[in-house]
Amino acid sequence: MAEPSVLRHQVINIYKELLYLGREYPLGYPYFRERLRGAFISQSTLQDQEDIRRSIEKARHVKKGTLLLPLIWTE
Repeated sequence: MAEPSVLRHQVINIYKELLYLGREYPLGYPYFRERLRGAFISQSTLQDQEDIRRSIEKARHVKKGTLLLPLIWTE
C-alpha cells in the first residue's frame, strides 16, 4: 500500500506532465489549463487510496491519448 505522500507526488507529477502537453492544444493553452485544473479540483475530495490510484491511471490514459493526437492529425 502506497503512502499518501507517494500518491500526492504522483498526482502532482501527472498534473505537470499534462500541463506541459497542453501547450500545443488546438483550442489554446489557457483553455486547456482551466479544463485540466477543473478536472483535478473535481477529484480533490478523494480520500480512498484505491480511488486516487484509479484517477492517476485515468490521467495516464489521457496523457497517452494526448501524445497520440499529433500523430493522428498528420496522417
